[in-house]
Amino acid sequence: MDRLTQIPKLPPRELALNAAAVTAALSAIIWCIRDYHEFLALGPGGAASNIRGWAMVTMLRPFALSKGGARQVSSYPADGAHEDIRDLPRRVGSPASVGGIIPHRQLSQHPPEEMKQHITNLFKNALAQNSDVLEERLSLYEKHNPALFVREHILSSNDPAVPETARIARGELGHIHPDFSLHLYLSPADARLVIEKGWGEKHRLSKPDNSIFNFRRFHMADTYLLIYGPRNEEEMEVARKILQSSIRFMTGRTDAEVSQWSAA
Repeated sequence: MDRLTQIPKLPPRELALNAAAVTAALSAIIWCIRDYHEFLALGPGGAASNIRGWAMVTMLRPFALSKGGARQVSSYPADGAHEDIRDLPRRVGSPASVGGIIPHRQLSQHPPEEMKQHITNLFKNALAQNSDVLEERLSLYEKHNPALFVREHILSSNDPAVPETARIARGELGHIHPDFSLHLYLSPADARLVIEKGWGEKHRLSKPDNSIFNFRRFHMADTYLLIYGPRNEEEMEVARKILQSSIRFMTGRTDAEVSQWSAA
């Protein structure tokens, strides 16, 4: 009992501070564990699927767009969209849930099984019909799956129709994810309408050029969008028009065509 009486008693204020510190530390540990498992659940893509990859993404997070900011379009012009994009209908229903930064994935409203082959066909046909300006290579963003690229002779040309976006992106135009959503670069005016009509949202590192901290130095331009995976044939036709507009923008070829998705 004498030994117990010798233990120093902390003042109430110090006890409260110590308790708060322990609570905060435990909360932080729990948040990190939960967030790390959510990161792993997104699957491979871009960042390594380990602690180092998660730590890198966590450090980027304060500089990324918020989830709400990914649907803001005020930095894009209201005029100048391709006709096909101006004529798009509004997407039915609420926006799909999207998670992550690297990787960046669609979490709900996934395409049904019968649409997945159509989406694959769409990209195969885009490449076949535009092989003079496009090629397929391993995605520089994803590192695990193929992507469409603007050919080097287009990128290195002095053609003013080829946007600076194509060079910032090192030619990568877009790709399909394992969840069958898409990442595509669009013109600023097209990006505005695609987001306003509910077909997609910005990648969270795709920040306006005039932002204090943007990601151009990391090869991310400001019109890099996630397009929600098509759920039916009507939405496949929308995806075709969006991909076609992406190709026209990134290559500077206004006559680029993507004619079908029902067969390769």
